[in-house]
Amino acid sequence: MALGWLFSAVSWMVIPSIAPATSPTQTQQPVPQSASQLTDAPVLLSQALSVDDAGVRYYQSGQFSQSIHLWETALSQTANVEDRITLHTNLAKAYQQIGSLEQAIRHWDQVLALVGTDNSQHQGAVLTEQAQIYNQLGQHRRAIDLLTRVTQLPVADPRITAAVQGGLGNAYWALGDYTSALAAYQLSLTHARRSGDSLLLTSALNNLGNLYARQSVRYREQMIAAQTEGEQEEAVQLAQQAQNSRDAALAAYQESLNRADMPATEIAILLNLNDLLAQTEQPDWRTIQRQRDRILQLLATQPDSRDKAYTLVKLAVYPLGSDTITQRRQWLDQARAVARAIGDRRAESFALGALGQLLETTDPTTAMGWTREALFAAQAVNALDSLYRWQWQMGRLLKARGDVDGAIAAYEQAVATLQSIRTDILATNRDLQFNFRDAVEPVYRELIDLLLSRRDRSLAAASKQQVTASNPQLKVDEQQALQKALDVLELLKLAELANFFGDDCVQVAQAQSATSGIPSDTAVVYSVILPQYTEIITRLPDGSLMEYQVPIAANILVNTVGNLRTLLEKRSTEEYLPAAQQLYDLLMRPLEPALRQASVKTLVLINDGVLRKIPIAALHDGQQFLIQKVAIATAPSLSLVNLGSTDLQNRKALILGLTEARPPFAALPNVTQESKTVQSILNGTVLLDQEFTLPRLEQELNQANYAVIHIATHGKFGVDNESTFLLGYDQRITIDQLETLLRRRKGRSPVELLTLSACQTATGDNRSALGIAGVAVRAGVRSAIATLWAINDESTVPLIEEFYRQLRQPGITKAEALRAAQLAMLNDLDWGHPAVWSPFILIGNWL
Repeated sequence: MALGWLFSAVSWMVIPSIAPATSPTQTQQPVPQSASQLTDAPVLLSQALSVDDAGVRYYQSGQFSQSIHLWETALSQTANVEDRITLHTNLAKAYQQIGSLEQAIRHWDQVLALVGTDNSQHQGAVLTEQAQIYNQLGQHRRAIDLLTRVTQLPVADPRITAAVQGGLGNAYWALGDYTSALAAYQLSLTHARRSGDSLLLTSALNNLGNLYARQSVRYREQMIAAQTEGEQEEAVQLAQQAQNSRDAALAAYQESLNRADMPATEIAILLNLNDLLAQTEQPDWRTIQRQRDRILQLLATQPDSRDKAYTLVKLAVYPLGSDTITQRRQWLDQARAVARAIGDRRAESFALGALGQLLETTDPTTAMGWTREALFAAQAVNALDSLYRWQWQMGRLLKARGDVDGAIAAYEQAVATLQSIRTDILATNRDLQFNFRDAVEPVYRELIDLLLSRRDRSLAAASKQQVTASNPQLKVDEQQALQKALDVLELLKLAELANFFGDDCVQVAQAQSATSGIPSDTAVVYSVILPQYTEIITRLPDGSLMEYQVPIAANILVNTVGNLRTLLEKRSTEEYLPAAQQLYDLLMRPLEPALRQASVKTLVLINDGVLRKIPIAALHDGQQFLIQKVAIATAPSLSLVNLGSTDLQNRKALILGLTEARPPFAALPNVTQESKTVQSILNGTVLLDQEFTLPRLEQELNQANYAVIHIATHGKFGVDNESTFLLGYDQRITIDQLETLLRRRKGRSPVELLTLSACQTATGDNRSALGIAGVAVRAGVRSAIATLWAINDESTVPLIEEFYRQLRQPGITKAEALRAAQLAMLNDLDWGHPAVWSPFILIGNWL
């Protein structure tokens, strides 16, 4: 229900450009603030076109539609090249102000065509302006391409260079490349200081402060995860890094504020500064209130603009404790009026939608009216990133009214909109990943809950008339209802994974998947954790679906699963048994009769949330572990599994390992024996310690076609893609880097199996489990073996040895091979504790 991540991108964040405040070209105030005003193009229109002054007056008063009408009319009446350059420039600026970014790009294209390639400075300035728009559109790689072209032009003006580097910083930041973003922002600041342009300087400082502030938040998130893991030394280091970044952000904001000489710039800085101050453990609310009052004072002096509308919406959506509903509504009414005055339907949709959200619980009838208007406004300009919010909001309002069918229809529209813009959402800003659980994920989960609740009511009503067994149509309806919920659940799984990795790896994997028929001895078990219960839906070998509910609240399930995870890792006791039996009774026992009747030999688990963090193989029925009954595999989504059996008997393996300590990581002395054992079974190449480097890995993968890659080293699946890595001898190897190496091998077959030994999954955040669940997808391999917690002793060697020996037997699947290896350990007096054998899980293709 939050509007939060919109404002991380648009709330008065001064983009470090040549034009923090865009003014049209005019004769009265030739202030060089924008790219087009730093060119040699004339600023005077011919005397025949007297509309110039009127257009500028309209522009400065916020009446952008009127200025556009005048300038478009003038454009159609002149053939003078210099005048056309000026008119196209002014129109580009005006269209940017009302949010018509494609139109703005079109006019900048016309400026480029008219200017030609002779004037490098003018060309560079216009390309920079275009790049800023592409950044706003979320097309950051396109922006980088344009800005890189400018860096290759002989442009001497430091203002253009400052704007170029600022734009590059924005693009790199949005793509998650914080190192490159920081370097670009620092260069932008250097050139802004050299230029003496106060607007550029305050803009560069403001954006540098924004990056440091974001860094501070990320360090804090990682610190909390480290504390949960008991990694106190790392937690202390991350806490210090978080504080250092916060201090740097504060210093940048303060200098920017001291130098600000325009109200719009000061508003931007104060908003960002207040955000930073509010994130501390004990916020200084008095200072925040004083600065917010200053924002309101300055805002009252500003002409109508998109930024003014968004700022008013933000003030209403994120109020201080002293703000009343009446005051917040006044701000939203004002924001709506501003948006309408400038003809910005996208900004208007946010003002209207926020009005609906404000009244959602207190006056739902009025809220529905505002929400409906927000829908129309978003649809009018195809603003899909706001449209889904109002569709979702309408669904909530209809549900509260008791109109379940109408609510489902609204939610389905929201999901459809999200699916159409999923990649765009990720591309727009990598930081939006952290708002996924608040701003995107609930849409899917709430729809699933609605679909299941409607199904339950329908079945209950029908059963009063005729039992299911004697009503074939009712059975069909039940199956269709379950399938509909399952379809939405699959979409959620894909969205979660794409969100974790922040790119289109899901689309790539789907394009490469070849899911045909599931074997007749295999059942697929889905779980979805909802606030008051957990739903289990199972696809049986005959294709039919069955479901049951685990009747405990999500917070209780989280605690129960977390407790089992902790106890399973304690090899010295059997304290895990009661928790393992409790979860077996909740999750698996209702499924037992159906599995026996269908003679199921393999379970494929598509687990949700916290359930990804425990080995389901270790659940216990009171007599035996689940692994003693069936083979088990996991997958992040069935649509991402590339099925098909594989013969690994005569295929080569690449074996990599790290035995030496790499502080804070300890030595792994058993890796030497593990590597020798794997080589003796699979043959292939071994790279240990100094040979296990990223360049050498790349060299080997390009030289030979390896079917199996076995990596025995420290690794971690953290709270995000950035904190997920494997430890090589020379550096940490990210999953992104591994994917690049594995997917881009020219003329090579896909890797059939990637084994990651001695890695661990962080327990402190449910997001961390997405990393291990998606490792096969991200690395571009058909199957992966990974561990939920680090196992580095002699027990690893016999388990790995037995797994590979079994895998070389004709006709045995990967799931069966892992089960055989785990059973061998379970039956060994020395290695029978589940802490030893259960953390090994198979991901992806189980055949």
